[in-house]
Amino acid sequence: MMSSVPGADKKSKLLVYTIEECPVCGQKTKRAFSVGDYVTKESSKCPKCSNSTRVSLVYAESTKQSG
Repeated sequence: MMSSVPGADKKSKLLVYTIEECPVCGQKTKRAFSVGDYVTKESSKCPKCSNSTRVSLVYAESTKQSG
């Protein structure tokens, strides 16, 4: 049976990440996705200027597993 996802490989796994961006200084940080993350969600404090950051992007990267 064919996969419903074009180009899907049974030996690959998706890792989901969240990008947080500070609206004041522009600092961007990448972290692992947490359930409940969505774009524009207010997030943690900026490590550079201590203002609140917002989620600007949620995306997945494919990794190939050995085996």
